[in-house]
Amino acid sequence: MISPYAFPLLLAGLAAQAACAAPLYKWVDTAGHVTYSSLPPPAGARARTIDIPPQPSAEETRQAEARAKRMQEQASELEARRREQEAREAEEARLRAMQSPPPPVVIEKPVYVPQPIYYPPVRVPPRRHPDRPPRHRSH
Repeated sequence: MISPYAFPLLLAGLAAQAACAAPLYKWVDTAGHVTYSSLPPPAGARARTIDIPPQPSAEETRQAEARAKRMQEQASELEARRREQEAREAEEARLRAMQSPPPPVVIEKPVYVPQPIYYPPVRVPPRRHPDRPPRHRSH
């Protein structure tokens, strides 16, 4: 028994070949929109036929895959070299930093350091006893 997906895939493959074989037209309509289509343009429109380049052969595809693989290997090798170089440079910088004392810090512009604000003590009048009458001062 044939899979239910086989027939639609076969039709899609045949339609794709027919679409690739059909000429491609390009034209500009009255509104200035550029249209690409495999159907002929409407009457009165000046259209150009665009030639579609042929599909690459199996040998060209194999060569392109081999080139891509070589390029990927070369990129991986260069990445490994770069990481090794960065690790060496970081180690050298760490060793140099440990051997020499750090340079003195020079402040060219004075730095504002806020000082604490002095508030004088608050004098609270003595509390009066609630049972005693208040003393009146004579003027």
